[in-house]
Amino acid sequence: MKYIKLDGKKIKKESHDYLIKKLDLPDYYGRNLDALYDCLTDIGVETQIELINSEYVSMDLIDTFFDAALESDFLFFVCDE
Repeated sequence: MKYIKLDGKKIKKESHDYLIKKLDLPDYYGRNLDALYDCLTDIGVETQIELINSEYVSMDLIDTFFDAALESDFLFFVCDE
């Protein structure tokens, strides 16, 4: 299983640039929550994403990760909220 740890402080500061780097998102990534959801549900290898310092990001972003994890058989999301 692949493990990815995201830091809410860095997401707040660097926004989509941080997500692109940490999640290795494709060049066509649209830099919005709908595009993030699409990319997350396309993950084809078991992946656990952990979000720390979640209080620094919007609930919409957190919900996007949770919703994608519910839709995907390969994605697991853990949040420190």
